[in-house]
Amino acid sequence: MRITNRTGAAALVAAAAAYLVLALATGHSARAELPADLTPPPADAALDVWKAAAGVVQAAGRAAVLDVRPADAYARYHLPGAESLPGASADDVLARARGRPFTLVYAGKDEVALRLVQEARRADPGARVHYLVDGARAWYLALALPVPLFAEAAPPAGYAEALAAAQAALSAPSPDRVASGVEALQTLARLDFRPDLLKAGGKAKAGGAKKKISGGCG
Repeated sequence: MRITNRTGAAALVAAAAAYLVLALATGHSARAELPADLTPPPADAALDVWKAAAGVVQAAGRAAVLDVRPADAYARYHLPGAESLPGASADDVLARARGRPFTLVYAGKDEVALRLVQEARRADPGARVHYLVDGARAWYLALALPVPLFAEAAPPAGYAEALAAAQAALSAPSPDRVASGVEALQTLARLDFRPDLLKAGGKAKAGGAKKKISGGCG
């Protein structure tokens, strides 16, 4: 059978229609069901919370997590297993990154963490050093906050189980928890269940006041 531009276009339209029917019938998007690739790219200095968490899990207990905020901020809240290094230098970061497959830095301000990571990477281009975008706040909102208390909608199916599995893998990283931990993080990233009742900025959404929480993450 000869395939022309017209028949090829018709085939694409038919495939798209079949996809739409399937998506409507199942109530899901095939794209949404694909697991997210959360492996942190070595070249990326900045990581979102899901890739940062996946990097910690995939390191299987050999990651270095460095909190360069003031000691009082660390005392209020910090990432699991994080070491407090207030005012750390690039040399401090590299000393702890040496021999580690993954090093994650976070600060009170992203520009502080970015500058520190860039200096460390210039000094040692082979070092796997990254920083967590939005620092401890991003981690707290995604992986520590009881989100159902601050969301209008009920948690989607699988959320509670995935959160528990991710928290277990992050609190005690080990080789036997890598697969389950990464799968749980993929599920959380796909579900994208957010605390939409939290106060953001200075304005509340129409329909009522929003709850405010800091968690001491600054």
